[in-house]
Amino acid sequence: MQVITFGKLQAQDGQGDALMDIIRQHMDYLKQQPGLVQGYVARCNGNSNKFLVVSVWANEEAQQAAMTRLSTDPEATKGFLQMMQLLNGQPDFGNYTVESIVK
Repeated sequence: MQVITFGKLQAQDGQGDALMDIIRQHMDYLKQQPGLVQGYVARCNGNSNKFLVVSVWANEEAQQAAMTRLSTDPEATKGFLQMMQLLNGQPDFGNYTVESIVK
């Protein structure tokens, strides 16, 4: 079954564009991973410092393998630490198994 991961992030005031740059780098890394079905980056209407990052994976194994590779890549780790410095508060991350799809 497909798996969806998400991150809800809010940048410190004035740091939205810098955070967007780091998110784009992260998505470029994810695009190279086997099993990625789709990825989305959304910016909040009315608050340019808030983001929703969503990735859809073919299955949990593909998602877990990508996260393992991500956590051992020095550039990805550096990007994660840079992202954390730009945030206003803690990010909200989630991992869900798809139960139903409506088209």
